[in-house]
Amino acid sequence: MKHLATALVLTAAVAALPAAGRADEARCASAWDGESASIGCAAVNEAMGNQLADLLSRILNDRLDPQMVMVKLGEIEPLPPEGVARAVADDQRQAIVNSLAGKQAQQIAIIAHPQVFDSAEYAGSLATPLLMAGWQVEGNQVRRAAPKQLDGVYGVALVVRDPNAPPEKTAVLRRALSAAKIPTPLVTDPALAPDATVLWIGKRPSFAIRK
Repeated sequence: MKHLATALVLTAAVAALPAAGRADEARCASAWDGESASIGCAAVNEAMGNQLADLLSRILNDRLDPQMVMVKLGEIEPLPPEGVARAVADDQRQAIVNSLAGKQAQQIAIIAHPQVFDSAEYAGSLATPLLMAGWQVEGNQVRRAAPKQLDGVYGVALVVRDPNAPPEKTAVLRRALSAAKIPTPLVTDPALAPDATVLWIGKRPSFAIRK
């Protein structure tokens, strides 16, 4: 109950801040003293405050290691402010190329959500290092589509037929993207061929932790 109260206190504190506060102005800092975790934020609006409370609740409910959660959060590249397109930075591009270097080139499909303003551009910037490493993009283009089963998948994801037994190229690509601090959960699509892999670029992710 003590930990749950902490999450509720955080909700009340951030909800009291002006609703006009913008997420791109928010500043948060976390600390771990070996026994407890704390997150302090400034200029956080109510919506983001609720997301932070949900995050703490999930840490408690799923009995996640708070220290490991903070380590993982530090490994994720932050999103640009609202209205600014997502892009692959030079160091991220190089990290992907370096990770794929010396490995067998593969072919994947890339699909970008058509109703997201930066999805196609971001997809193109993700395709660039893959092409530099010799990989091929199916159809030599980024498809713009919103399959029903993927419409609710935020951020970047790798779509396979069976997430429990993904193709080897999926694991290779996932490690490369992880090296660039781009988290890519596995998503299932039973209609795909067993050896198929789709790189999906969806809506901008919300503040969340993926297992």
